[in-house]
Amino acid sequence: MSAAIVAALSGLALALAPARAAAQDLTLDQATQMLRSSDHDEVQTAIQSIGLLGSPRGVEPLAARIRDGLAPDLLESAIDTLTVLGRAEAGPVLFELVTHRRPEVRLRAVQAIAATRPRGADRALVSALSDSSAEVRSAAATALGDLGAASAAESLFLALDRGVPEAGPALGKVVRAEHVGRVLEYLGRLPFSQMQGVLDEMLRRRDLPSRSRLDVVARLGELATPEVRTFLSEWASAQPANDPVRRAAEDVVARIAQ
Repeated sequence: MSAAIVAALSGLALALAPARAAAQDLTLDQATQMLRSSDHDEVQTAIQSIGLLGSPRGVEPLAARIRDGLAPDLLESAIDTLTVLGRAEAGPVLFELVTHRRPEVRLRAVQAIAATRPRGADRALVSALSDSSAEVRSAAATALGDLGAASAAESLFLALDRGVPEAGPALGKVVRAEHVGRVLEYLGRLPFSQMQGVLDEMLRRRDLPSRSRLDVVARLGELATPEVRTFLSEWASAQPANDPVRRAAEDVVARIAQ
């Protein structure tokens, strides 16, 4: 279960607990009808019910009610429900919410996009890398990495240059072999503590050629710092004994120890 879904479930549990008993007794048609109410508590109950029912048919009425307007707490609950439903059909309304005036809503929308994985998610998340909120920018970078959005590599490099630290680990998840040298250029420019997440992601990827991962180890061997030794030692200990990249890492660790 993704972090976005866990957060959404927690948000729903806290915000909608008082309505749970009533919500459990509603059918989807009843909840959809109640969703149109002007009464705050009735709408809250309807949102709760749609989340509990878990039907993909709940996405469309939720999206329609979001577009009609909701109180701030109900809007956040509606987005959380779309996150938990996990349906790609929620994409269009979530893309609209990425530009909402409130950063809290934009953040939830970004997290929901990561959970629902709609078509066009990478474009919406790349746009969010330029958001005025640091929290939204960070969430967008993390989401791009989680989605494996290789098409966003250039945007993530730019975000890293602009001080979005989460763009580093995201790059580690999405870069191709031709990008590895460019990532390694950040060693010495950024603190090693910030680079560890990038390097760890790249070294753990079995879809990245061994030659590229060996290049990472070799570059770390050139640094030969205590931080590098600790990092490679811990990484190597978790890899299969016959992994050639592990053996290269162990050789580097031994040389640094001397």
